[in-house]
Amino acid sequence: MRSIKLRAVPLGIGSLALAAALWPAAAPAQQQLVYANGYAKTHVQVGVIADEWIKRIEDATQGRVKIRHVAGGALLKPENMLEGIRGRVADIGSMVASFFPGQLPIAATLAGTVDVDLGNKIDMKGVTAITMRLSEEFEPFNGEFHKLGVRPVYWVPTPPYGIIATKPIQALADFKGKKVRAFGPNLPKLLEAAGAAPLALAFGEIYTSLQTGVIDGALTDPPAMVTGRFGEVAKHVVKTGPGDGALTAIAPVVYFFNNESWTKLSAQDQAAVRKVSADMILYGVETMIASEKAALADLQKQGVSVRHLSAADVATLAKTAPDFLKIAEDSINEKGLPGTAILKRYKELAADYISGKWKPF
Repeated sequence: MRSIKLRAVPLGIGSLALAAALWPAAAPAQQQLVYANGYAKTHVQVGVIADEWIKRIEDATQGRVKIRHVAGGALLKPENMLEGIRGRVADIGSMVASFFPGQLPIAATLAGTVDVDLGNKIDMKGVTAITMRLSEEFEPFNGEFHKLGVRPVYWVPTPPYGIIATKPIQALADFKGKKVRAFGPNLPKLLEAAGAAPLALAFGEIYTSLQTGVIDGALTDPPAMVTGRFGEVAKHVVKTGPGDGALTAIAPVVYFFNNESWTKLSAQDQAAVRKVSADMILYGVETMIASEKAALADLQKQGVSVRHLSAADVATLAKTAPDFLKIAEDSINEKGLPGTAILKRYKELAADYISGKWKPF
């Protein structure tokens, strides 16, 4: 029987294109990322909300991006979060921007500035909307992060700060001489204006410092008071206003990527992270509103009294305190950055939001 020899025929470009179309494309490699949380997993801003953010990203990327949440400061403490993410100890972190005034002169200044007047008239939705608008309109705002090799992706508001103290503070006069933990460039000045003596102290040192009398009180937000268990050693809370109190100029908490880790994501997955973060703005706000109420109720169950400065005390504080927005403006200007333009725009946006002229949500 005669054998038949088959001759190899070179494939043309058309044949190769057909083969490529029929052959399934390789799936993008799964990216395994680590999110570092310097606080407890139950901490609302950076723990509870982070879990929802992670879940939505994994769903939106159909599992192409997987994020492991490492909480409790096991990888990075709050005070070294920025440097740790820059050095890729983890791929993603969350931080209180005002902890880093040297590295983030715009964000840290605004996140650590409380205007007693405007801060008592605006709410967390407004503050978050202002944060997003300023970051969109002023390139140096995000640019200061990019210069450090990191990328901000999601901002979370903080309820108005209060002071949890070992002795009652019922009125402005009761602040006189009290040693109170503060942070950031301008919050200590607010306490000084109230008559207190501000002290710099890491969050992890607050409990024992209250317990041992190193400090008389600590400036922080109510959910942090609960997760830090400060109600066990301090039984008095005072809010910085007749209502919830004064808010900072921008949302203080930011989730951010190491730039190298970010660039490893496909363009499709980067877009998914941005969309999830944008879609979660209201979720973050509403979660923080609910968490503040729950935290105050929890503190009261522990026997902690919750008081508010009167409108008269707030008016007195506003008159005696320095112009914090002007201080913020000058501080940013001194770094060669557009402090005047940013603060002018902040005041415009705040006024429009308070009046109802601007309705971002």
